[in-house]
Amino acid sequence: MSVSEASSSIAGAGCGCVAPAVLGPSDCYPAEMVNPIGKGRFIFGCEHAGNKVPARLGTLGLSEMELTRHIAWDIGARRLTELLSARTDSPGILQRYSRLVYDCNRTIDHPGAFVTDADGSRVTGNSALSDLQKTMREREIYRPFHQELTSLIECRRQRAERFAYIAVHSFNETVRGEQRPWHIGFIYNQQSALSKRLIQWFQDNTNHIVGDNEPYSPVDAVDHTIRVQAEVRSVPYTMIEVRNDLLRNEDDIAYWADQIAYALEATVDE
Repeated sequence: MSVSEASSSIAGAGCGCVAPAVLGPSDCYPAEMVNPIGKGRFIFGCEHAGNKVPARLGTLGLSEMELTRHIAWDIGARRLTELLSARTDSPGILQRYSRLVYDCNRTIDHPGAFVTDADGSRVTGNSALSDLQKTMREREIYRPFHQELTSLIECRRQRAERFAYIAVHSFNETVRGEQRPWHIGFIYNQQSALSKRLIQWFQDNTNHIVGDNEPYSPVDAVDHTIRVQAEVRSVPYTMIEVRNDLLRNEDDIAYWADQIAYALEATVDE
C-alpha cells in the first residue's frame, strides 16, 4: 500500500460514526523537523524517535518504566538521527509519539500497527480498538509523519537533486532470551546497492559485527517506510539498525554518528 493509498480511506466515513480526536490541545504535532534547510545529500527518517502518548490515551495501561523501554521507542535513535543530520547537513523527520500509539513503519491493517502484547507488557489501551479508532490514530499520528517525509523527498526530486533516504532505528541486544551479536545492521529490499556498499565499508574500516538484513529483513515486515517512500520512487536508500546498548550515552551516540556519517559520505557517490 502506498502512502497515498494508506491516507485515502477513513473508516466510518459515510456511516455517521464520529470518534474523538486522538490529539488534544496540549499535545504536540507528531512530526518534528530537524535541520529542514540542510543541503546535504541525505534525508533521514526516524519513525520510532519518541515515546510520547497523547493525553487522551493516558498511558495505554503501561507504567512509566515500561514507556521508557524499547517497546515504546527505539532507544538512542532520536539523538543518533539528530547528530547524523548535523554531521551531513541534511534534513530529517522525527516521529514524536510512541510506536505503541501507532507504529508508523506499518500499514493500518498490519498486526504490528497497534500491538497489545509488547515483549511481555500488556498494552491494554490498544485492546478492542474499533476500525474508526484505528483510523483516527492513522490520520493523526501516521499521516503527518509520512506527509512531511513525502514533502521533503518530492522537493528534492522536483529539483532533480541526487540524494538518498536513510531510515534510522535501534534494536534490542536480547529478545526472548536470544542474543543478537550484530553491532549494526543494514536492511533493504529490492534496491540493495547503497546497503551493500555501507556493509562493505564497515567490514573494511571497523571491527564491528555487521548484519546484512539483520537483525530484521523485509520478511519481518519492517520495510514499509523505505518501500513506500523510497523504493517506489527509485530513491537510493538504506535502513540502519544500531544495537541499543551501544547508544546509551552521548559519547557512544556521537561515535556511531561519526562512523555512519563517514560511511555515508564515502559511499554515496559510488
